Amino acid sequence: MMLARAARAAGVCALLTLGPEIASAHPAAATAAHGNIAPAGAPAPTASTGAVAPGSLDAGLARGLEALKRGAFQNAIDEFELLADHGFVHPDLSFNRGAAYVGRAGSSHARPGDLGKAAAAFSEVLFLRGDDEVAEAALDRVRNEIARRRAREGAEPVAARPSLARAVVGLLREGAWCMLAALGSVLLTIGLALRLFGQRSPTRLAGAIAGALGMTMLLLGAGLGIAANHYHRTSTAAVVVVSEARLLDENGVPVRQLDGVPEHVAIPEGAGLYVLERRGSLVRVEWGTTYAWVSSSQIRPLATP
Repeated sequence: MMLARAARAAGVCALLTLGPEIASAHPAAATAAHGNIAPAGAPAPTASTGAVAPGSLDAGLARGLEALKRGAFQNAIDEFELLADHGFVHPDLSFNRGAAYVGRAGSSHARPGDLGKAAAAFSEVLFLRGDDEVAEAALDRVRNEIARRRAREGAEPVAARPSLARAVVGLLREGAWCMLAALGSVLLTIGLALRLFGQRSPTRLAGAIAGALGMTMLLLGAGLGIAANHYHRTSTAAVVVVSEARLLDENGVPVRQLDGVPEHVAIPEGAGLYVLERRGSLVRVEWGTTYAWVSSSQIRPLATP
């Protein structure tokens, strides 16, 4: 498949040519992290069954990369979005789609929401491959540019911190919490064995310490692993892709601020949130500690592996 052979340098080069106002990546980091579109250990490209023929996939990707290299950002967006619509999921495809939106945002053909769509694409990269430093830097630059533009228009920068529970659970991936629980279980077993069968006091003391540590790891890993699984099953990460997503009640009526409550009545472009429920054209979202409804057309859910 061409995806396994193509270089993602096209997307990085597109970002580098746009100037520091919107997005950039350190050349050395770009070379190290993105020299190949499917580096060793990266998740395999996936697509929904029967969604798109391999030949069409290769041709679409080739056209998108070529358009991105020559600065034809609209054409690149069309090709990359078509692949996404067909169910094709890969972090490097998301990266190049983000680069294309950043390119259009900095051109004379910019459209409202371009930076939000770029933020969604780079967020998707990190969701699919969390250790992508170039994508993380690009996302930071895009969000900084969104904040700068909002400030220029007189709007206050808005940033919502995740809830404490999500912040703690998000420190590690679900599999890592499960691994911590498994290691705790092993350590607890060893500690109990040393405590019960040790002949000397130092051995039994070591067993008690190991058992206590193992129990702590087991409870912590299992508890947070269950929480991570719950969040994974009941919510979907998404990003706002319009200038502002107005907060609504369950009937679709805009939320009004009364005596400073709620603190905000709209979610800014590029902000990350979680979709909890869908009802017609509305979705119930969690944004930091705020729960409200927004129009589904104003957000873009992130693709899952």
